[in-house]
Amino acid sequence: MAIPEEFTVASVTAASKGIDAPYRDFVTSTEPYHSLMAANPWMKPPKKDETLTWGEGRYYDTTVAHKHPYWKNKPLPLPTKNISQLREDFHAWGYCLIEDATSPEQTKALLNRVSDQAAAERELGIGYLMEAQQHVWALVNKGEVFVRCMAHETSAVQAGRLIEQLLDETLGPGWTHLSFISNISYPECHPQGMHQDQSLAGPYAFIEAPFLVNTVYILQDVNEVNGGTLIIPGSHRLYMEGGGKFGEVPPPINLEAPAGTILLMDGRVLHGGAINRSENLRYIMTNSVVRPFIRQQESFHLTIRPDILKNASDKFLWRCGFQATASRSMVEGYGYFGNGREGDPNGSIVKSRIAMDEGNYQRVGELSLAELEGKLQGLTLADIQNEHETPRGSARKKMRSIR
Repeated sequence: MAIPEEFTVASVTAASKGIDAPYRDFVTSTEPYHSLMAANPWMKPPKKDETLTWGEGRYYDTTVAHKHPYWKNKPLPLPTKNISQLREDFHAWGYCLIEDATSPEQTKALLNRVSDQAAAERELGIGYLMEAQQHVWALVNKGEVFVRCMAHETSAVQAGRLIEQLLDETLGPGWTHLSFISNISYPECHPQGMHQDQSLAGPYAFIEAPFLVNTVYILQDVNEVNGGTLIIPGSHRLYMEGGGKFGEVPPPINLEAPAGTILLMDGRVLHGGAINRSENLRYIMTNSVVRPFIRQQESFHLTIRPDILKNASDKFLWRCGFQATASRSMVEGYGYFGNGREGDPNGSIVKSRIAMDEGNYQRVGELSLAELEGKLQGLTLADIQNEHETPRGSARKKMRSIR
């Protein structure tokens, strides 16, 4: 059957040439990085095969705050356990440093597990190796201690309750994990380009607060020698103050902090992996968390091992996005009545995933009123609805009576 001429590829293409599309320039602007690089050419990242240079004012050629001529007299965050000071630092500078967030024993356990996993992945040839770092993805599957970190259990991260309080205050209590990975810098690695993790939503500007916060586990003492993360303090405000564009920005510093510190960082802060000028690998872990309307970087619904899901706490499942609502993560409509809160049976889609893992999930396909006999039997949706979903009341009865 022929379609109207106006709907053909040729007609639509012809009618779209040279027109003033109202949003095209905005969505193709490549902000925030277009204006950032235009106003700060010294921030251009080195190419993969480029020899790193020093003494020319490049962004990666820097030092720690107390040695930096621009920053050394400014009251930048220092490691502290005082939650009031942590709140103040995070709001003013876009980051704060939680002192002794992991105990020496916890830090050692995390470092040992990460380093062994990373070495094994390199040996197998499956490691994610870039010019700047090795990334170990899906930590959720690679050690029970990481599962406990993701639930902020104090047996794995002693500052877990404090961290959750700050995340709840910043993102609201319904935040979920975006990803949990290890970032490993090797000797003489290239630096990452300076970036905002929240630029995943660029060029859209979120003015009042972040929708992403990084929780960075510092597993070794870090400084300007072994590649303490590059960070521009206070840069979380600059893109917003510029109305969705960057102007000139201050120079970055290398993060300096002892092992066991946890860095909480606003997703709008400009930062990047630094050059490791030591002779040893440098390990950190980054757990990024987001408002629940953001699509997760790691697909936890697919990634997490079945045995972990079967034994997971309600809190862990909630934080990994297994609580559906009418606006996200439904499975065949299940979750529509979910409230998005921890342990809510109306939104608990883990039951669907477990049935799929076991090969028992039967989906609802094409149905006809003329051929309904026996169709309900075996449908996984019906079983889960009957077992877990709150009854829908009179509306269900009324709709079923309509033909």
